[in-house]
Amino acid sequence: MLIPVTFGVLRDYLVLLSSLTAYGVSAAICVAMSWRSKERFDFDLLAERVTSFHVEAAVPVKAANRPAGDSIPAHA
Repeated sequence: MLIPVTFGVLRDYLVLLSSLTAYGVSAAICVAMSWRSKERFDFDLLAERVTSFHVEAAVPVKAANRPAGDSIPAHA
């Protein structure tokens, strides 16, 4: 099998092996906490916040100097 050979090679890279172990343990803890939680994630709220952030970030700095009637082009 390939798995024992892979772990044997990773022993030469102690920092990489440590980082991968930490990521794996962190992922397992996050998944376990998510499954245990009764609160449901609100994807609609996330979409609203991300979209509003992108719209605000896309507005150029000079937009504050424009008269109120001017429109901002969709593609700058």
